[in-house]
Amino acid sequence: MKNEQETRELQELVISGEQDINNTLTGSKAVGPVFHTHWIELETGKNGIENLIVKILTEAQATFPKSIESSEYRSIAIATSLFASDVIAEVQKRFSSGSVRYPYNTIHQYLSIFMFRKGKVGKIKLTNDEDTNRECCKPRTKWYLIA
Repeated sequence: MKNEQETRELQELVISGEQDINNTLTGSKAVGPVFHTHWIELETGKNGIENLIVKILTEAQATFPKSIESSEYRSIAIATSLFASDVIAEVQKRFSSGSVRYPYNTIHQYLSIFMFRKGKVGKIKLTNDEDTNRECCKPRTKWYLIA
């Protein structure tokens, strides 16, 4: 139990240090975001935006078999899957925190292009009826991790 607590505390310290470095580099404007630090999870050694997105979707319980959107479980998948804006907000909260590391476009490209093409994530295109509270006429898409 003590080891888990120490690992958690060290993880928080590392992320905080990385955020400080990235914010300093962002403030200097001399170093582009590609040279800023990456998110890392000490317990597993996983790092980078793709693994952070996987962690966010997993923790949101947005993990389903491929093509769940075409099954009778569609409504359950919609309830727990995340909009790209939700994933972006979580990345900002957990890591980016005011720096230019992992901007909107990067996160959105990872979801909709890189991870989607690899078959790591699936998307559920909402119908007009499922997305009635949207002001825009075009329904949104929700994302899930393919189990």
